[in-house]
Amino acid sequence: MTRERIIPPPWRLAGSGLILASWPDHSDPRLHRFTQPALRSAAVSSICLTMFVDYWRSEAGPYRELLFMPGRFRAGGKKRWSITRIWVSTAASARSGRANWGIPKEVADFQVEGGADERRRVTVSAEGRRVAFLEFEPAGPELPFSGRLLPSALRTLVQVRDGRTFEFAPTARGRLRRARLLAAESDPGLFPSPGGGRLLGAFSVPVFEMTFPVARITQGFSE
Repeated sequence: MTRERIIPPPWRLAGSGLILASWPDHSDPRLHRFTQPALRSAAVSSICLTMFVDYWRSEAGPYRELLFMPGRFRAGGKKRWSITRIWVSTAASARSGRANWGIPKEVADFQVEGGADERRRVTVSAEGRRVAFLEFEPAGPELPFSGRLLPSALRTLVQVRDGRTFEFAPTARGRLRRARLLAAESDPGLFPSPGGGRLLGAFSVPVFEMTFPVARITQGFSE
């Protein structure tokens, strides 16, 4: 079997997606079921984010992903976001994501019905089980957004993998609109409850462009 080659950063991507922002039960141990042990004690109470992304262009080709960020973590004296669970549709994205940014990508099957400007149904399956199901539709006017308006500290991610710490700050721009979340289910053994806790907002992203830069990689991890 041929191993997928690692596709180096930076990556310049374009696509569409869904963002769910929730306030979780921070006393629930299941919130950090998939969090790296080094990060668990560094967790800071904050909102969590679930995202479905349909990349139609990237250095690794088109692919889809479903990810979860349980909140922010203390890292090097600063607060950083971290992706603790993520499924993607291609092996190229998975292997390169782990090597380039320490993102714990695993491969799953994605079935998507509907386009970026209409009702969408997303089914993610792996290991003979249904990982998650989402149904949502856009609502309201589109508004432009630019991640460059946020300071780097607010968009920097930290990932811990194989004894190393990866830090990087993606940039993004595109259009955003409110969404109605019609259904959200998951297998808790494979993915946290999407939109779990108190849902604060659901947002459809009909189009965006994003850059994932080269990560700063250091040995070990320090809060």
